[in-house]
Amino acid sequence: MTAPALERPRFSFTAYCTPHNDAFDDIRDAVATGADGIGLSELKIETGRENELHDAMEQAGLVSTFCVPRSHTLLGMPFGPASQLKLSLQQRVDMIAASIERLARFNPVAIVIAPGATGDPIHPAGPVEDVYEALPIIADVAAEFGQQIAFELLGQRRGSAISTIPDMVAVMDAINRPNVGLALDNFHSWPEEGLYEHIHEHIDRVIAAQVCDVRIDERSGLDREMPGLGRATAVPWVANLLDAGYRGWWEFEVFSDDGTFGNDFPDSYWHMPHAEFLRMGRQHFETVWQEATDLAAAMQRRSRGR
Repeated sequence: MTAPALERPRFSFTAYCTPHNDAFDDIRDAVATGADGIGLSELKIETGRENELHDAMEQAGLVSTFCVPRSHTLLGMPFGPASQLKLSLQQRVDMIAASIERLARFNPVAIVIAPGATGDPIHPAGPVEDVYEALPIIADVAAEFGQQIAFELLGQRRGSAISTIPDMVAVMDAINRPNVGLALDNFHSWPEEGLYEHIHEHIDRVIAAQVCDVRIDERSGLDREMPGLGRATAVPWVANLLDAGYRGWWEFEVFSDDGTFGNDFPDSYWHMPHAEFLRMGRQHFETVWQEATDLAAAMQRRSRGR
């Protein structure tokens, strides 16, 4: 099957990768770097300023892309609001439901929900049964507000028990909610055995792509590399998504801890002004995009020649 023709990539960045900006700083930097959208973080949305932020996004011509609730994992994570790890499943579901209602006013492309992770592959997040119980509830709440859920794959090495594309699709099939699609990030998915075959097999489920790269000497889950550097996983990953037919948004997501989350890496990109960091990220993404489109075109030619 021939993939649809390529157009200019729709580029955004997640607000989680600019920890020293507020939401209005993110708008300013998005405009300055030529981004088309922002994946809003609820943590940056001040109570009482929701309408002001909505209007500012609209005036800047920016789309709310993959928006992240205050606490977006069903089983918790080792960073973010510290209280989330102490909450019961029902409390966590209630918190996410309230976040969906709040984020819906920004009409995002999708709201990101993840299974959860511990940071420790030996002791992954669980129980997995809680995901099957909670995700359909969350999806139904989102449907009430006309919202789509981007179910985010988290890596096994980061302590997720649901860590491959087939595993994620199995959950989605089991809960059977049409407003739940798959969110992929090459930081999490690159080690997956049979990754590219899985991408092609399940491309119709993919609604979100977040791009960065993986350091060879990875020091934490918040120690990522610019697209195309380090292990250079981004080019073949993007190329295979394109070859399979993905034509959605591409969201830049490089975390680079400067002490904000406990590790002050001396070469952290977050030591740079965020506008400069985002400009550099955009340049690296454009290089990856060109190389990936060339590779995808070559893959198409080989396919037609069989």
